[in-house]
Amino acid sequence: MNVKIVASILILCTGIIVCKPALAADDNLNSATNSPQIVSINRLSGNTKYETARVISEYYASGKVKNVILSTGNEFADALSASVLAHEKEAPILLVDFSADRSNDAFDYILQHLDSNGTVYIIGGAGIIGEEFETKLYALGIQNVVRIAGMDRYETSYKVASSLNDVPTTTVVISSGEHYPDALSISGFAANKGWPILLSPHDALPQDIKTYLQEKKPSKVYITGGSGAISDDVAAEINGLLPEASVERLTGLSRFDTNALITETFAPKPSTVYLASGYGFADALAGSTLAAKNGDPIIFIDPSSSTLPKSAASYFGKLYENNMRPKVVSLGGSVVVSNEIMKNTNDLILGTVKETSIYSIDDSSVTVTQNENYSLPKTVPVKLYNSEIMELPVKWDPTFVDTSILGERVYNGVVDGYAKLVKLNFIIKEPEPILIAQYSTHFDSNQVKRTENIRLAAKALDGKLLQPQEQFSFNDSVGQRTAEAGYQEAMIIEGNTFVPGLGGGVCQVSSNLYNAVALANLEIIERHPHSLLVNYVPPGQDATVAFPVLDFKFRNSTNKYLLIRSFVEGNTLTFKLYEKIKY
Repeated sequence: MNVKIVASILILCTGIIVCKPALAADDNLNSATNSPQIVSINRLSGNTKYETARVISEYYASGKVKNVILSTGNEFADALSASVLAHEKEAPILLVDFSADRSNDAFDYILQHLDSNGTVYIIGGAGIIGEEFETKLYALGIQNVVRIAGMDRYETSYKVASSLNDVPTTTVVISSGEHYPDALSISGFAANKGWPILLSPHDALPQDIKTYLQEKKPSKVYITGGSGAISDDVAAEINGLLPEASVERLTGLSRFDTNALITETFAPKPSTVYLASGYGFADALAGSTLAAKNGDPIIFIDPSSSTLPKSAASYFGKLYENNMRPKVVSLGGSVVVSNEIMKNTNDLILGTVKETSIYSIDDSSVTVTQNENYSLPKTVPVKLYNSEIMELPVKWDPTFVDTSILGERVYNGVVDGYAKLVKLNFIIKEPEPILIAQYSTHFDSNQVKRTENIRLAAKALDGKLLQPQEQFSFNDSVGQRTAEAGYQEAMIIEGNTFVPGLGGGVCQVSSNLYNAVALANLEIIERHPHSLLVNYVPPGQDATVAFPVLDFKFRNSTNKYLLIRSFVEGNTLTFKLYEKIKY
């Protein structure tokens, strides 16, 4: 076996599990584990879905095989019926990409394992798996290549079913050709029992499928999925075609519920359970050959969750209650089926935890305003092993909440049935300031030097806090406008003339602030108008400054702290004045 493939067959052991030795590709995957203290956990995965399919195929058959199934790894439709054929032919299912050159995993397996007189079955038309695949197979010396394809996915499923051994067909499965989960949920069971899987669109049964049913006259028909997948009209058509047959719909509220229902129906005592993503078809399709060997289930999980779907957790809990200890095999890497999911599955089967046991409680945070009344929560949301969220009582330490002191502290909580402490990060912040005045002016941002002067002066004032009755000086706050401070030459007013001068534009900052102060009805101590009209404020609403002789001064004539905020955005300068409560 290829070393890369061997390395992909992993054994995951948790601290509380007694593990068997690592399983090689020719180990008997289907032998039941007899000891209730041992659950063997295996992972079959590669770096891509194509490599994963090869890893699974190596595990399925590491020696010579007489048949191989090729299915596309990019579209699920044609492949959904392939599991039954694969089981009958004792053939692994290999996935191929859009081109032969990108399908080396499949061809490498064929070269190493296919008998010289063996057959390669290609599922689907040339639009799905191109003719270049047949050309390459012939070039490699493979003489027997059989393509099974119809005009569409429904006819392909009919042709796959028709290619099965001509034995009495007592049971058939009808699954959606528009969605893959339901067909994959039953694929291993159907393949194990030789039940054809026929595909149908939602609204009407295709003529080929009608013909097949009329010819085979099965006594039992399983419809997988609810009426959203296969409509009641289709079910009525089947009943009309087969009035003597028993037609049973297998469905749940979600793909996971349907998957678990099918599993409980056909695998109450599995020797192995296979875990695969419920949001991808490739790994489950390739793994259906393994599942079909012993009629074992493929259990869907949600890769985005660290816990199992409720219905899957319930199934594993029932296995524990019935003293069943099946092997657990992951189809796909840890990104698809996480190590945590593997461990949780093991724990449920061993009975270490129950599906309603607490899996986790997230730490939480709360932010309140200083001196705000606040009571600690009486309950916290907890996540169970079956993915449900519920509220449970919590006891906090300390129990008293003091919001008078600013800062952050941690409260530790205890929840019955959970060994870890629950943490509440408690943040006490200052009260939000109250906006009392706002004023904006505009400038020409193309005047780069003037704009930079405005930005520097505004930045010097941003965040300044004045105590009640404190006097403000623009010149003291901004400082002398010098080249060392970053100020540049721009137009200023001297007498009755505009001339270049260091810090041109700063007077727009002082004038803007003056108007905000005036709107706030604060006491103006010193203000000087320009000797010429300016265009950024209305006449008589300007306040010129010239360090150190001309200043703009005002008093915070309130009994609250005053916060000054400045903003330069695009071509707009804005000052906002806030009342700020300070304890």
